[in-house]
This record gives sequence, structure tokens and C-alpha cells, in this order.
Amino acid sequence: MLTAEQNKTRQLNANTAQLNPASAEEVGNYKIVRLLGSGATSNVYLGVDKTSMKLVAIKMIRPECAIGVQHKMFAIEASLCGKLHHPNIVALYDANSSDASNSYIIMEYVEGESLEGYASPDNLLPVKAVLDVVRQAAEALNYAFQMGVIHRDVKPANMLMTEDGQIKLTDFGCALLYDSEMTQITGAGSLSYMSPEQISGIALNHQSDIYSLGAVLYHLLTGHSTFNASDNYSAIHQITNYPHIPIESRRVDLPKELCRIVDHSLQKNIADRYQDWKEFLSDLYAASGIIRDTGPAEEQARFELMSHCSFFKDFLTVEIWEVLRASQWRTFASNEQLIKEGEHGFSFFILLKGNVVVSKKQRMLNVINAGDCVGENACLYKGSPIRGATVTAQGETIALEISKSQLENFSKEVCLRMDRAFLRSLNDKLAVSNSRVLQLMGI
Repeated sequence: MLTAEQNKTRQLNANTAQLNPASAEEVGNYKIVRLLGSGATSNVYLGVDKTSMKLVAIKMIRPECAIGVQHKMFAIEASLCGKLHHPNIVALYDANSSDASNSYIIMEYVEGESLEGYASPDNLLPVKAVLDVVRQAAEALNYAFQMGVIHRDVKPANMLMTEDGQIKLTDFGCALLYDSEMTQITGAGSLSYMSPEQISGIALNHQSDIYSLGAVLYHLLTGHSTFNASDNYSAIHQITNYPHIPIESRRVDLPKELCRIVDHSLQKNIADRYQDWKEFLSDLYAASGIIRDTGPAEEQARFELMSHCSFFKDFLTVEIWEVLRASQWRTFASNEQLIKEGEHGFSFFILLKGNVVVSKKQRMLNVINAGDCVGENACLYKGSPIRGATVTAQGETIALEISKSQLENFSKEVCLRMDRAFLRSLNDKLAVSNSRVLQLMGI
């Protein structure tokens, strides 16, 4: 019979063999399994605690970075081991920074991905999800400040999201530690998210992290930075001297209250910025309540249906979300009329599922399938045109209804995409009409 120690060793070998049988390196009481990723100064490995058999993340400084400021940043993060206990902060279990050539930090292993992939226009999260992400980060940063820590490098790449949507703030290498005897590093952080005072090198408080998280909120909502800068010098000049690009010019479908939160957090003068995390969080909760909520799963399902619709094939993710939030989701039963001949027209429909019959004076003219639009003439011409045909659902049909006024209020980018989609639709309909004419002529 195996002893308890033998059983533990056997389980350890089984765990590591399953993940990477070729790896046999060890760091202290931890066995390295495989490389998870690499940063500017360090590598992060998956490891196993030989005592508890628990998976951990092992951060090791690269030899070429084991000197000067880079090692000092590593030492700052290592000094926080066991000091920050919050569900939205990656836990630090163990560390060694005294030996520059063999420095490591043992961290909580988080199965997830950074938010960096959700900061591009073609891969944005739903607004509700963005607010929840930022809310969790704000609670973590508020806690850290209460513990005497300012992060100073808040950015999507340092925010990990698990499969169930939990956020874990990581990488405190640039942190400013109050009541610490360690020499503090100046000029640390990521330029795109730095506050004006951080760039200027003046004394910082928690409002610098509020600014940075406001910049993250802006980026996750729009897929763009707060400024258009061609190089670092231009970015520094704009951040310190000019207002950020208004978020409503990037994305017109956002509620005014949410735009106000972004603007308030990105004020250059700290007297005009949120004064504390409690005020910031209070506004976030209020904004979450006014966002139209059909439930995260249902909203995502609607977005997926739209993204697979040929009408939206040229639209970016952020543009599809804009259309979804500004339009009315409609479901029609079989034989239900979407449009009635002779009525005034004020809207058009984009068919997402099913098909419709177009008829005039009870004679069928055409069948329109999912991926196309009907009734667009009502929005393309001035005045209030009379509907020239009746449109009836064949079976259950799902469509977006968009009014003329809603179409006029879309962003310039969405309006351009709409025009191109209308032209494709018109071309297809003309091709069908020409084909039928030729058939009637026997050609």
C-alpha cells in the first residue's frame, strides 16, 4: 500500500504528465508545467504546488530584465504577496525577489482571457457586460486604495475575465505603495491609459486610477482610444492639453448618462474628476439600471442572429450593436402583415429569420427572404410616402423595424453601411424583376 506521501507524489506526476510530460523544472515548492505567456519583462508558467496539488501561475523575471527599474517593478509586485485579498484581484501566494537572477512570484491561476481582445471595434462586449466588467475592476481598485495601493497600470491587458464573467485585476508591478520603505518608480504605466498627472510626474492619488479606468471604459465601449495620436509625443501632448474625443461621436447609441460617466472620469483637472470610488461606483450602478436589458443571454442571441444576417455582412461589431439598440425587435406570426398597401410609411424592416410575400392588389409580386429588407422606400424619400404593396409573413418571421428618424440618427459609419446594403438589395431585386420580365417575353 502506498503511503500518503507516495500518493501525493503520484498525483503530482499524473497532473504534470497530463499537462506537459516533458517539463520537469521546479521553483521552490512548485513544479513548472508549461509556458502560459510572456510579457515585457517576465514569463508566466502554469505550475503545480507539490504540497497541495493546486494549480498556480508562476511569474519569473527574464534574465535580461533582472536589473535596474525592471527588477524593482518585479520586487514591488512581490512585496504585495499575501496583502491584497479581494475576489477581483489575482491572489499572490509566494515570492522571491531578493535574488535578481532567480526572482519569481507564485500567483492564483486564473482560467480566462484578458480584456484586450474586447477593445477593438469588431469584437466588443455588450454594454451591460462592459459596465459589469468596469464595476468589478472599480471595486477591486477601491479596495486596493484602502489598503494603500494605487495600481497605476490599469488597462484591458491587466484585466482577466473568467468564463463566468468574473474579473481579476493583475500585474501590480507599476503600483504606488503608501507607507512603504521601497523606492517608488516614476513614469510607470501604459501611455494610452495614463492620467495627465501621471504623465506629468506629479504626486498621484486614487483619482489617477479613476482616470485610467475611465479610459478603459471608453475603449471597451468604442474599440478606440480616447485620442487619435500618431506617436507617443502626440499622445502625451493631447492627454495633457486637450479634451478627449467625445465618446458619443464614436458611438451614438450610448445613453447620455453613460457618456457623462466617461466624461466625468476623464477630466484633466482632478477637482473636476470623480472625487472617490464610491461616487464613481454609484453612477455605474445607476447607469446599469437604465440600459435596456433583455437579459444578457437574449441580447447576445439577438446580436448573433444579426451578425449572421447577410444584410449586416459589412458591419463592424460595434455598428451591429448600435443598430440593435436603436431599433425595435419584432416577431410576426404566419400571415401577419408587416406593411399594408395604402398606408403611410414611416419605417422599414430588416428580415433576420423567415420570409415574407410582397403583394399588390392581392397579386403576389415577390418573396423576400431573411437577409434582405422591405419597406425601405419610406425612409429613402422625403415626406410620408404611401405604401405601394402589402408585405405578409410566411411562417414565423423575425425582423428589425427601424424608423426614418432612427435611421437619420445613426452614426455616419452606420449610415454609410446602410446605404451600401440598400444598394445591394435594390440590385438583387432588379435582377429578379428583369429575370421575370424576360421569362414573360419568352426570352
